[in-house]
Amino acid sequence: MLAAGLMLGAAAWAGPVEEGRLCLRGVEGRPANLPRAFQLFSGAARKGDAQAAYYLGMMYQNGMAVARDLKAAARWLQFAADRQTPAAMYALAKLYLSGEGVKRDEQIARRWIEKAADLEYPEAVMAMAIGLRDGSMGFERNESLAETQMRFANRALKQTYPGM
Repeated sequence: MLAAGLMLGAAAWAGPVEEGRLCLRGVEGRPANLPRAFQLFSGAARKGDAQAAYYLGMMYQNGMAVARDLKAAARWLQFAADRQTPAAMYALAKLYLSGEGVKRDEQIARRWIEKAADLEYPEAVMAMAIGLRDGSMGFERNESLAETQMRFANRALKQTYPGM
């Protein structure tokens, strides 16, 4: 009971993005509250918070507490990606690859994957390695560089997810 009270107290002191993240996943003794998360992320994103814009974009993309809207998702992900948020860069690249919410464009997708990979976002490094290996996602086939990227991706993933 005390732990739950401390966590709720911590949420009150957290900024809107951290509080929104707690609302997304819930905390001990308090279930997830997606409408509240959406409200927090919306307010912070409208004030220019790139991290909030990323979460807001993902909520629109997945229809969490709001109707699924891929164009709104792309707009918020673009906002966050333009402000150097690697997860948003990667998510936006995936939208460009699928043509969801934006016009399908492998070259734009490639640029966002490369930018996220340059910031060492593990999933982007892995995607770049796969693109180089297969000659997909706007990348020219280059098995040697793909192998190097794959090793880098594996190291990055182990740092991000210890115990792999």
